[in-house]
Amino acid sequence: MSEIDSLIKEISQRLQKKAEEFGKKKEDVTITLNEQNFDEIIRNNRLVLVDCWAEWCAPCHLYEPIYKRVAEKYKDKAIFGRLNVDENPKIADKYNVLNIPTTLIFVNGKLVDTLIGAVDEETLESTINKYLK
Repeated sequence: MSEIDSLIKEISQRLQKKAEEFGKKKEDVTITLNEQNFDEIIRNNRLVLVDCWAEWCAPCHLYEPIYKRVAEKYKDKAIFGRLNVDENPKIADKYNVLNIPTTLIFVNGKLVDTLIGAVDEETLESTINKYLK
C-alpha cells in the first residue's frame, strides 16, 4: 500500500468516526410534564424549571434548543420539564401562563419566578444561578 493510499484510508476512517459521533443524539434530559405528573415533580424536587410551550408557537421552537442546552448543563442541579399548554390548559391557567414560551421556576414546590418569552442562554442561566445558592 502506498503512502497516499494509507493517508486516504486514515482520513476515511477519521471521517467515518466523525460522522458516527455527529449522528449520535444527546439524550434529552427534559421531562414531559402533564396533569398526571406535574404536582408530584414540583413537590418532590428542590428546583424545577418548566418550559410552557405549544406546537404552533414559533418562538417556542426557537427557545427549545436553548432550554435543552441549559438543561443538559444543569441536569445535576435542577429538574427541567416541558409543558404543552394546549394539552394541559388547567396547569397553564393555574399559573396564569398567558404568553408562550414562559418558563416557570419553582423552589421547594413554590413558584418563585417567571421568565416570559424566548430568553437567551445567559438570562436563563443567571436566573437558575439565583436559586442554586
